[in-house]
Amino acid sequence: MEGMFDARKIERVFFNLLLNACEAVAPAHVRIVIEACSSLASFEVRVTDNGPGIPESIRESLFDPFVSSGKPNGTGMGLAIVNRIIQDHGGAVCVEKTSASGTTFLLKFPRSLAGLDAGGQLAPVPHSA
Repeated sequence: MEGMFDARKIERVFFNLLLNACEAVAPAHVRIVIEACSSLASFEVRVTDNGPGIPESIRESLFDPFVSSGKPNGTGMGLAIVNRIIQDHGGAVCVEKTSASGTTFLLKFPRSLAGLDAGGQLAPVPHSA
């Protein structure tokens, strides 16, 4: 898959998401799945872990700076940075699902800023069966 983006910043996005996933699960039991699909104009990436889920108390503010839960050394900046970088690339990130059996983050971003419609939104990305 090819696109126009800042490779270092996108690398930081995935580093932060994967670090959070690894820290959410006991090392011997970590399971992380990354799924990606693309259309002519955009990418859609899901990062799923088998952690305990996101506490209800922080779900609404999860992408705000300094929001953290359950990590003794967490600064609460990781997901805020993810959100900012994806927004800077014309995309969006959200928690697609979270439960006691894991969490899935969904990232959608254009291959280039030219991949946005007149309203600055991504064209829908078809899901594979």
